[in-house]
Amino acid sequence: MDAKTNIFFHAPKELTTDAFLVWLLYFLDSEEAYKTQKQTFFDRLILKKADRGRPIGGMELKRQENNVDVLLTFRFEDDGERQMALFEDKTWSMPHSGQLARYRKIYPDCYRYFYYKLAYVNSQECKEVSNEHYDIIFVGEMASVLERMVDLHPLIKMYYEYITVAFLQNINSLHERLFKKHDYDVLWSAYGQKYLCDCIVENMYEQGVPYLEIRNGTSFGRPWTQIDIARKGDGYCESLFWRVDIRAGRFYIRLNQYGEPSNDEVEYKMQRLEILRKEAADIVVSMPALHPGKVTDRGAKECEVLIFFLEENDIDRLMELLPKISSRMIDVFKKID
Repeated sequence: MDAKTNIFFHAPKELTTDAFLVWLLYFLDSEEAYKTQKQTFFDRLILKKADRGRPIGGMELKRQENNVDVLLTFRFEDDGERQMALFEDKTWSMPHSGQLARYRKIYPDCYRYFYYKLAYVNSQECKEVSNEHYDIIFVGEMASVLERMVDLHPLIKMYYEYITVAFLQNINSLHERLFKKHDYDVLWSAYGQKYLCDCIVENMYEQGVPYLEIRNGTSFGRPWTQIDIARKGDGYCESLFWRVDIRAGRFYIRLNQYGEPSNDEVEYKMQRLEILRKEAADIVVSMPALHPGKVTDRGAKECEVLIFFLEENDIDRLMELLPKISSRMIDVFKKID
């Protein structure tokens, strides 16, 4: 495959995915020869389990109606009943501004609501999307369906190769690169950081340790991802979270205390930080397999409690022990006056 001659590598926007889905469905509906492939697409991606195998006809598609990416209406041929399916397509971004709930309010009677994303979908995103009653179409599911259709048309082959090379292969390689090859350069990407944070919260869940949410953003053009594990919201507000980021070319997992104290609250915040750091140091002493780095004292809002540089620690051992550290730090955080 030559990416230079693949149109999708030159138009990697969500509107391109919208256009491809609309074109693909009209294409599969255009000739009787594609009837089997059309039914396969519907059975594997669109129809509810109880409806799989029911013949489909009367398709109509709309793009960007009320800002909805794709609206598909179709008819079950066996009883003539018409249905509507709604698609929200994403490449890298996440839901924002309550858009998923807003679309459901505008179109309350859809057969199904779909969230189709090319990049990695982390656990927090899955939870948010599911809470809005959308079904997620992962890039691997789309690739698996299109793989059977690549000989039907060059555009299908191009799109299949695009999502496979640009997204699916990267997603599938995350675990091997991080935990087998110790290739931490993967953490330059937001999806690499999200995958690592998912591994951490999965271990926390298995060990019965709660967490609040996973969040991500950018700083000076590079991504960061964090796991919020505790918050204090009575009067002076403060939070405790793990962050995956980079310093001086080295990736780390760092435990942070964050608060925005008034002038009268700065001393109180620093007293809390001292208690948190002492507890963290005591915990690490009991875990000789770990090698913490030196925390810095920069900033009054975001303060470092504990830091582990990945290159200086066994990542499997770190994943095993982070939930234990989290559990104890959450208890201390909640008990500080």
